[in-house]
Amino acid sequence: MGNGQLDLDKALKYLVRADPVLKSIVKVIPKLTFSYREPNFEGLVRIIINQQLSGAASRTIFSRLKNTLGENGISPNAISSVSSAVLRGCGISRSKTVYLQGLSKFFIENSEFLNELKQKDSESVIEELKRIQGIGEWSSRIFALFYLRHPDIFAVEDTSVYKAIEKLYGEGSTSTQNSLDQITNKWVPFRSTACVLFWRWIDFGMPDL
Repeated sequence: MGNGQLDLDKALKYLVRADPVLKSIVKVIPKLTFSYREPNFEGLVRIIINQQLSGAASRTIFSRLKNTLGENGISPNAISSVSSAVLRGCGISRSKTVYLQGLSKFFIENSEFLNELKQKDSESVIEELKRIQGIGEWSSRIFALFYLRHPDIFAVEDTSVYKAIEKLYGEGSTSTQNSLDQITNKWVPFRSTACVLFWRWIDFGMPDL
């Protein structure tokens, strides 16, 4: 992969030197770990289901889908073989049902897509994924970060990350691209780990720094 894979220890050492706020987060949360998923079709299905839902709701829907599709698992052929009504019955919205059906068709027609994606740099990965209906800026970046392990992905449009930045760097920090860039540029080339720190800080109740 052109951009290499994330080295968490190296990233944390860099970030605590580069930004006092991130150094403080590291001190108040448990030791940071990073859970990756296999970069496959199922991962993109999970990301589409997760869009604009709480973690609990998305996990429930994903579990229902997995149980409905049975032993064959979540694959392009499995989703293509069931009706829209079956997918809707899992709790998947009408628009996401269309996205999942389109994603399945795309993968059936482009069986080497993910293998090719693994060889591309971050910018190319994001642009390639955005060609697929239902995979926007946020979804493509989440896949590059958590599934392909790209080290320098900023989770654009992520509600939790923006909430953390506003809380920690001052109101209006995310209001313009320029103000956001002034903060996030300090984290290059490890913006992925910075985002994970914010997610963990929120997960642990946003303890005082």
